[in-house]
Amino acid sequence: MSSAPSRDRDARLAIAGVIALGVVLRLLVVRAQGFPTDVGTFEAWGERIAQVGPGGFYEPGYFSDYPPAYLYVLWLLGALFDGEILRLAVKAISIPADVVIAALAAAVAWRHAGRGPAVAAATLWSLQPGPIFAGPYWGQVDAVGTLPLVGALVAAGARRWSTAGALAALAALVKPQFGIALGVIVVAVAIDFVRDAAWRPAARVIGAAVATAYVIAAPFYGLDPLGVGSRLVDLVRSASETYPYTSLYAFNGWSIFFDFWQPDEALVRYGALLLVAGLVVSCAPLWWRRDLAGLLAATAFAAFAFYFLPTRAHERYLFPAFALLLPFAAARSRILGPYLVLAAGFATTLYFAFTRYQQIVDLRAPDLLEATLFGRYGQIALALLMIASAALIVWRLTRGEARLDSDRRYELALAAPRPTWTLPPGLGLGRVPSRGDLVVALCVALAVLATRGYRLDFPRDMYFDEVYHARTAFELLAQREPYEWTHPHLAKEIMALGILAFGDDRVIGHEVGLGAQTLFTVTNDGIRLTAGDDGNLYVRDRAGRGGPFARTTDPPRALAATDGRIVVATDRQVCQLAIPVPSSRTGLRDPLPFDRCLVSPFARTLGLAIGGTSVSLASAGGLATWKDFTGDPVVYQGDLVAATAKADGSEVYVLDPKGSVEVVDTTKGSVSRTLSGGGPGSAIAYALGANRVFVARAKEPVLDVYDLEGGSHEGVPLANARTGAFASGVTALAVVTRTQFLYALADGRVVVVETHGASPFAAIATGATQLGIDGEGDALVAAGPTGADVVETGRHAFAWRLPGVVFAALLAFCVVLLARRLFASGLVPALAGTAIVLDGSMFAQARIGMNDVYVGALIVAGWYFVVAAYRPRRSATTDILIAGVLLGLAAATKWAAFYAVAGVALASLAVTAYAYRRGRAGSGGALDLAGVPDVLARRGVGLAGLNAVLLFVAFAVIPVILYVGSYVPWFGGPTIPFHWDLVELTKQMYWYHSGLTAPHPAGSPWWSWPLVLKPVYWYFGSSSAGDNAYIYDAGNVVLFWGGLVAFGWCAVAAVRARSVALGFVLFAALVQYVAWIPITRVLFFYHFFTALPFYLLALAAALAFLWETGRARFVVGYIALAGAAFVYFYPFISAQPVAGAQAGMFFILPTWTYDCQFYPTFVCNVALGGSFSVGALALRLALALAVAGGLALLAVGIAPPLSERLRLRASSEARR
Repeated sequence: MSSAPSRDRDARLAIAGVIALGVVLRLLVVRAQGFPTDVGTFEAWGERIAQVGPGGFYEPGYFSDYPPAYLYVLWLLGALFDGEILRLAVKAISIPADVVIAALAAAVAWRHAGRGPAVAAATLWSLQPGPIFAGPYWGQVDAVGTLPLVGALVAAGARRWSTAGALAALAALVKPQFGIALGVIVVAVAIDFVRDAAWRPAARVIGAAVATAYVIAAPFYGLDPLGVGSRLVDLVRSASETYPYTSLYAFNGWSIFFDFWQPDEALVRYGALLLVAGLVVSCAPLWWRRDLAGLLAATAFAAFAFYFLPTRAHERYLFPAFALLLPFAAARSRILGPYLVLAAGFATTLYFAFTRYQQIVDLRAPDLLEATLFGRYGQIALALLMIASAALIVWRLTRGEARLDSDRRYELALAAPRPTWTLPPGLGLGRVPSRGDLVVALCVALAVLATRGYRLDFPRDMYFDEVYHARTAFELLAQREPYEWTHPHLAKEIMALGILAFGDDRVIGHEVGLGAQTLFTVTNDGIRLTAGDDGNLYVRDRAGRGGPFARTTDPPRALAATDGRIVVATDRQVCQLAIPVPSSRTGLRDPLPFDRCLVSPFARTLGLAIGGTSVSLASAGGLATWKDFTGDPVVYQGDLVAATAKADGSEVYVLDPKGSVEVVDTTKGSVSRTLSGGGPGSAIAYALGANRVFVARAKEPVLDVYDLEGGSHEGVPLANARTGAFASGVTALAVVTRTQFLYALADGRVVVVETHGASPFAAIATGATQLGIDGEGDALVAAGPTGADVVETGRHAFAWRLPGVVFAALLAFCVVLLARRLFASGLVPALAGTAIVLDGSMFAQARIGMNDVYVGALIVAGWYFVVAAYRPRRSATTDILIAGVLLGLAAATKWAAFYAVAGVALASLAVTAYAYRRGRAGSGGALDLAGVPDVLARRGVGLAGLNAVLLFVAFAVIPVILYVGSYVPWFGGPTIPFHWDLVELTKQMYWYHSGLTAPHPAGSPWWSWPLVLKPVYWYFGSSSAGDNAYIYDAGNVVLFWGGLVAFGWCAVAAVRARSVALGFVLFAALVQYVAWIPITRVLFFYHFFTALPFYLLALAAALAFLWETGRARFVVGYIALAGAAFVYFYPFISAQPVAGAQAGMFFILPTWTYDCQFYPTFVCNVALGGSFSVGALALRLALALAVAGGLALLAVGIAPPLSERLRLRASSEARR
């Protein structure tokens, strides 16, 4: 048997553990909306008293029905915080009160009943749903008043009468109903005076209570004692008259016979008489006993009386009774049962009351619950149950159970039972990775680079949240205000470095032989078209082959080409001709006739704009649009300088001489709206992806940017640190269709502009005067008098995505090495690496310009060095500091990293507690707070607790320095968003994320993520040939569904086999996962990503168990099936084109369709949508199964020798 000191340590750790768990549960719900009216009122009171002080708070006409005591707390909060932080502080203020109540109840139970009841008391309060719901979730303050109430009774039980009187008065001044403690204590000392003529207790209680009440209330009501008393009485009377109804959701007799919220004019007197009678009866037992147990019991009876007997009782009036009954419930088995029933009923009634206010709260009771328990008969049944439970408690306490000694023997043994499972040697603790392990990790990383890097630049334009993150990377380069400020920006800075390193914004070739031309354009397939003043039209391919092919009768004024045809305009007509093969015109001089010519309705041509099948002719006098280049044009009359068309031709954007942009409806020839705010311009362009119009200022290097969706305007200078200064304005604009990047020709340079953020980020020297886009060649052709410069345009997507692929490879590398550190078998790292390579979510996240893969990789790397600190290559201190740096960098990428930092803190507390429990404080290794860092221990420094300093520096100081330091470029330069400071920015970031409550079709709740019920739709593209391309963030269903089983097995095995390695994997995954559970904002599947590496690691451990217990063939088959699933769904996650009619084969669950929604309520057509041919499905399955078969054959061939080799190695390492 363990010694008494050991059992004491176990009990203290258990108490601390359950209290800590209770705090965690409360912190998880404190971010919820709560009851907005109550929370908002407390916020307003706090801000008001901080502004006007206590003397001006209770001014006439201002609503406040609380006595002054709690206002001091709100005063402090209102002075320190505002906005969202104040809201959270108001909701969290009950948490420290709950902690002290649990600790106080445990201390009382320990003193009178022993260790076991003490642990039980702390557990009952910390994990009881009622206090959690009423306090940090709802936002109410009952725990704050209950604490001095209980403290007063404990002090009275110890005969500390002055303390008891002061605390009882304090409780009464938090809320009047908490004055029951003062009443009970006064009755107790009065009985002492009557029976024993002991006047000092009464004098001390009354004197301390009066003095305390005066000191608290005088700053609010003035120094006149009579005035203070009168004002307090008036406040209590006013509060009691605020709600003149039978029951304010208190489940008492009034609710049974008269229902809730019914006028009580005829009943209030009877309720008052019943209350007085009940309070008198509650105090009657004090005539016989006035010890602590008697005082607690009498006050609990009084709390019951306040809840069950009068009208106008609120739903929370029963709250203090549960704290008062804690020592009895923990020590007396005959009290525990009805206590638990009453506590469950109380929590249910709170939930009922809260969900009645549907107009202001965001919580809804399920329809089944509304129809049953919350129906009228269910309400009556619940009220009867609570009345019966309270009556049973009263009966048993008055019949001898009002005792604090325990009536049963507690055997408190925190030591875990001996292992009942024996895991294979390969699942024993791992070792320092060897050179061979590094090779395996490197091979997995290279596989990630190869599979994720293939076709990385498709699609070429931004998709999904790249329009936030990648866009901001360009804004940082252009020194613009960042659009995506809602996350820390380290990932975006890294993307910006990728753009600089791999964007390839340069001249990659020069073409000569274009001849003298006045007009120039390029077709999407790279054909160069030019026109001279003599009317000759020339066609050439990329190699320069070709020659003249047509001739206009008048000098050409505008040239455009699309879909294999050229359109040329003179001042009198517009002509169209099919573009010949360039090589066919080599050496030929005879012009081809035009297919069709139409008469221009205007005298002077300025340009052409082609959209869809429409051709628009821009002239100084207006715009003429031909649909399909036939018939009479739709004419718009007006002065204009330039024009550009929307891609479908439905709108043309014309620039007038004053700089305004008229949006012309081409079907009517009328202006649908006007965009203004810019200056006179010389050129105009439209970017479809950003849905913006860009106008080049005529006399200055500025772009006027018009957002078509919101109608906003912004003037964007081309000059910045990356592009340099400009002496003149822009003369030509061109938008690359595939990438949606804008190229502006100004002052001998081509300036590259990202259109979503209007960010000029690169400038390329050229002597060109005109621009053309070679779409299929990913090139900008900048033509000038001496030829044309060819500028690369297709590398930007690759550039901003490549760093994410590198971090995905780093993630895989670290997972493999982490698995080697954790497990003795080399099979676990190999399986974990294979799972990462074959998972669809890991694949998709690596290839998109978002921050999740960055934070995921840094979190895994941080945990690796935490684990490495327990078997360091050189120094555990170094490993801990590296881990702190990595987690700090992760926090500078996304706030989800702070979950990992909190996980390290929890792990440190657990390690310290385990070492303390064993009686060897400080022996818990690198995370033991009581230990000494190894670098100091080797130098003979033995001061215990220095490790706490190291851990604080590593996981608090360093992350904060890195996080704040990462913002130095923002706040030290012109990129500060909205002129905020870092504190305001952090507030706004939190507000933004907590306020994302609008429904989204791609959203999914946290419980659906392991089941892959709702992949996130990221991208859809279609081609004229009928092919579609998709990108969904979808996990490999074989791995995810198997992983759910494996995760459950790991949980059981970690406990039954006492496996530290399995326990760590579960802990690291849950740290990242559980934090999302209480969040009420709209969530998405990709929020699971930071937990996914550990989820797959758990799967690898379970598969290794099967392998080493003789089920290698099953493991081989499972991995082969996962490989088949990866191949089958590859087009679904990679944008590989597939026939549009066959897309339905990928939507294997109804919830995968975009129309199936989880928010605000689940709405889904259970029928699978889409149709596809059986042949196409068979072909897809055949390809997937062929790959699976190949993997299986390969694995079967190497399985026996590999299995034996791994078994022998694991056994050898286990012996070592």
